[in-house]
Amino acid sequence: MATATRRGILAAVTVAVLLLCSAAVGILLGEVNGRPVRMDPVDRVQPAAWVSRVLLFLALAWVLIGIIATRTRLVRRPGAAAARATWLGSTRPWRARESTLGMLRLDRLLLVGVPGGLLLATLLAETALLSWTYVAVVAGGWLVFLIVLRLLIDHERSPYPVAAAIGGVVMFRCILTLLELSFAESENPALSVWSSPLVRVAYVSVGLAVFAWTFVAAGWALSQQMGVRRATGAVLAAAGAGLGITATILGFVGLEQALLAWHDDLEPLPWVLSRVLGALVTLDIPDALPWYAVACGILLLLAGIGLLAARRRR
Repeated sequence: MATATRRGILAAVTVAVLLLCSAAVGILLGEVNGRPVRMDPVDRVQPAAWVSRVLLFLALAWVLIGIIATRTRLVRRPGAAAARATWLGSTRPWRARESTLGMLRLDRLLLVGVPGGLLLATLLAETALLSWTYVAVVAGGWLVFLIVLRLLIDHERSPYPVAAAIGGVVMFRCILTLLELSFAESENPALSVWSSPLVRVAYVSVGLAVFAWTFVAAGWALSQQMGVRRATGAVLAAAGAGLGITATILGFVGLEQALLAWHDDLEPLPWVLSRVLGALVTLDIPDALPWYAVACGILLLLAGIGLLAARRRR
């Protein structure tokens, strides 16, 4: 009963985050849904689309290897154990710990390197190498989250179970983005997810659900090693640190200046990133918004530390 209740709470949290984020994104994108998509420059859009297809094929192959290795002897092959761990860690995070037991050094390197490399490559494909600032901010935020989370895990505990959970979910999030990029060709903008309201809502909803599941899966995997309370505290503190530091940088740079710069760079792309930035630019968003995000990050950090400290006193 305790396990069923715990899973129900985690599912409810995921649904709540999905609904809130979907409503917010829907409002932000309301003013740009009917705008025409620009088609230039083709020389950048087309190569990026083909790169996205190659990355999508490789990512799907990795997931397929993980699925097959779960039930066959393929798991004995080099790299297959890492693929299996990312599959189990993302879909069944309570099995993340057992999936990483006895892994070879090569598998451990692939467990971290493959999802991390795919995330970086997806960000580069998403921007078509037009905005290194965006790549640095997003990748930096994730890096801060991972570093803080690792520091909060007991040194005698292995970090690979939570790495398998986070890495597996990152793989699925990248696959979703690469699917959109692969079909968003400049010659046929009708293939873009933004051309159909129904497809657009489905894309945003699934994307937000996967994003929320990243933190749920991380906490669930950690709970097998640290307990539910400490695992929740570690994930909250790491998320707060990542949000706070990223928002602080945007606050000093200036939100409007950053959005305008990113949108000018990425406007030629008929993809989700340009659409989102276009919506944010057209809306009258207060310059103090990054500092509100910093405050939220600090609250998450303090809440996480409080949960960790409360657990240690027992």
